[in-house]
Amino acid sequence: MRAIQSLRGYVRAAGMMTAVALFAASQAVAADSYRPFVLAYTEAGSDVSAEAASVRERLEGADFRFLGEYPLSDEQHVIVVTHDDLLAVAGSEARGGYIAPVRVSVTAVDGQLQVSYNNLEYFRHAYRLDAPVSGVSERLASTLGAEREFGSEDGKSQRDLNRYRYTFGMERFDAPYELGSHGSRRAALTELDSNLGNRVAGVSEIYRVDIPGQDVTMIGVAVREADGAEQDAADLHQLGIVDVGEFRHTATVPIEIMVRGGEVEALHMRFRKALHFPDLRMLGDNSFMRLRSSPGALESTLRAAAGYEEEEADGFEW
Repeated sequence: MRAIQSLRGYVRAAGMMTAVALFAASQAVAADSYRPFVLAYTEAGSDVSAEAASVRERLEGADFRFLGEYPLSDEQHVIVVTHDDLLAVAGSEARGGYIAPVRVSVTAVDGQLQVSYNNLEYFRHAYRLDAPVSGVSERLASTLGAEREFGSEDGKSQRDLNRYRYTFGMERFDAPYELGSHGSRRAALTELDSNLGNRVAGVSEIYRVDIPGQDVTMIGVAVREADGAEQDAADLHQLGIVDVGEFRHTATVPIEIMVRGGEVEALHMRFRKALHFPDLRMLGDNSFMRLRSSPGALESTLRAAAGYEEEEADGFEW
């Protein structure tokens, strides 16, 4: 038995080294084309929890910092980690904190377990960051694997991602939801602590991480219908409609809330969802049209969690 386990370990280690070489080569060859996810590996099985525990152990053994995990269902589990080098990149720009979390998903599909994670190179360009993330990407590939990128048939160029929006009239990176204003980061976090702890509007905390060099805290949140969230805002409801391809986009969640000073924001769903599903059709089954009520529902939900208050009228009417 030990000999078999040793052989499996050798095969996996050899596979990881090959993955790093292939990943680096793919980045060099297709440097002008990026996709939102990296498929680390697939293997036969259905025990999502056990595989997630194994993934977490490997990541922590490679100096990734565990932030939290989100068991969406028996078939979908997300582990969130970060790395000191990635936090340095996140701190290089005022709104760079969105790059800080690495979301690693384990998804059971037709008797197979898919392990995937968000492609840092893709999101670095979408979040308009100049600092490189190649070192962290290579570490992920060597730790988990990197069989292929997926999530967009043709991929997106750096220029496409820097100015990305799904279609005319929809939001870009610099048009987030404005969720609240509390005077200071401490005041904002106090409000969020209370509301997330009580699962106001069905929203709860999965992780948080402070961004070095910035007055910023990132909080990853779950939006669960079972906790009282409106269906159109809920994570599982949205994924159930649009995440139906061969390779699953489970690592889309959890959603990030940014606390920057006293201001609280989150990426607009019409930007964030489209960025994770850039090939999704506008009309038809499993399309954005099926989610047409979700952006407004999600904004209201996140505002409730962040303690949003309407500005008082100034007394003038026009």
